[in-house]
Formats: sequence, C-alpha cells, structure tokens
Amino acid sequence: MMNEEGISERNGYLIALISELNLGLHIIDLPHKPRILSKDGKSLLRCYVHNFTFHLKGANEDSYYQLKLKPIERINIDEVRNAFNEWIEMFEHTEIFTISIKDSGLFVTGFNHHNKILKKNPYPVFARYDPLFYYDVKRAESILEKFTDYNLIINQ
Repeated sequence: MMNEEGISERNGYLIALISELNLGLHIIDLPHKPRILSKDGKSLLRCYVHNFTFHLKGANEDSYYQLKLKPIERINIDEVRNAFNEWIEMFEHTEIFTISIKDSGLFVTGFNHHNKILKKNPYPVFARYDPLFYYDVKRAESILEKFTDYNLIINQ
C-alpha cells in the first residue's frame, strides 16, 4: 500500500500526463482511486491506476496498454497520445448519466434528509462540481420521478 507521499507523487504524474495529452479528459476521484472522464463527460473511460502504472483496459477486462507514470519529460507523449486516441475509439467505455437542474449548471451531488436521525424525507443537494454518476438510466429516471418539485433533467 502506498503512503500519502507516494499517492501525491503518482497523482502529480497522472495530472501532468493527462494535461500534456491535451485530449480534454477529466480526472475525478483523486487522490486514492483516480478515474478518467471522456471529453464530453458522458463516459467513464475503462482504465485504472495501480501504484505508478496506468492501465487502459481492452476487451474482456484485459490490459490494452500500460504506462509507467513518471516525469513528463521522460514520456514519449506523441506515442502515448496515439495509443490513447486509438484506445478511446476502439473500445466501448462505461456510459454515465448525471442529473442537473435544467439550465442552471447545478448537478445533484448527494442527498440530505429533513429527519437526519431516521433518514426520512430526503432532498437533493446541488453543486457545480462532483456530480453523482448513474450507470443505469432507469435509476436516474427514478430520481427524477421521486423529486418532481425540482426541474431536473438527465444529462446523457
């Protein structure tokens, strides 16, 4: 298991790599389990980081491409960019759905309860960043049905 210093170093390398690739990708869930969102924010890319190795998953959960995270100067960025582009196009990635208030830029980021002790009468909490992700559109639709007082929409 990596210590906090190692995690911080690894994430610094990952952030530098994703920035240098300049593909419009977004990193979420830092620091411990970073995940990558597509440029349009509609897909969770099928990849993961284990210690200092960045794995891009192929078909059947096997590894399509692996990259050792290190200082950006020691990485052939053109080769990596080509591998990323090919991987993004070649494989299906996990479609995700978010819920927001229509025309506001505010996403559902969690739920709170009027009765906090018994966890009764929930209501959504909104923010501009870090939305809840739904992997099933039916689950997202059930949230819309439950909270009809809000002008909620599903972002696909």
